[in-house]
Amino acid sequence: MGVSQPSHPIDPDQAAPRRLEHAGLPATVWQAGLGWLTPQRREELLALLSSEEQQRLQLWRLTADQDRFLLGRGLLRLRLGQTLGLEPARLRFRLGPHGKPALEGLGGQDAWQFNLAHSGDLVLLALHPERPVGVDVEKRRPGLEWRPIARRHLPNGSFEDLEALPAEEQLNGFLQQWCRLEAGLKAMGCGFASAGWSATAELELHDLRLPAGYTGSLALL
Repeated sequence: MGVSQPSHPIDPDQAAPRRLEHAGLPATVWQAGLGWLTPQRREELLALLSSEEQQRLQLWRLTADQDRFLLGRGLLRLRLGQTLGLEPARLRFRLGPHGKPALEGLGGQDAWQFNLAHSGDLVLLALHPERPVGVDVEKRRPGLEWRPIARRHLPNGSFEDLEALPAEEQLNGFLQQWCRLEAGLKAMGCGFASAGWSATAELELHDLRLPAGYTGSLALL
């Protein structure tokens, strides 16, 4: 929902990749900001991408969208390479039925699960050694017309719950529910054709503490 929205820098001190330190978080979650992409670092990350990834990068027309893609894929390769003890540029990926990428050609290490999300100036990466994982982030936009989106996409009863909140809390409440929805769908490897699902006992949801102005959630199966 927020991929192509205008970019507003986050705190420069929070731009460098760092691991979220939430007590009880069952997966490793990294965050990074576009402010980390110096010209030199852009070149370093670009050198890690496969030819297919470089082609996909060029499909984005706006520089900010290219930077989000580059930062996401570069962060994924760096952290997976570090975790697995492999050269980041040598990692290979395949796409699932709904376009969710997975590792390929590493034998038992293919079991590692990951997911990326980005909005505004923030990129998130979630990693787990075996459980399917999904992550989502949204930058808050004052004046967002959230009601039509909530009616169409959120699970039954969610809209009524949001309407019952104080007016000043409704937008943030909607964004949190939206992030839970997207993270859950991504963990299950589904597209929005599956919207309207209800969280099951197998789906574990965690709201994330992110820089001011951002809302995010993590989901695992």
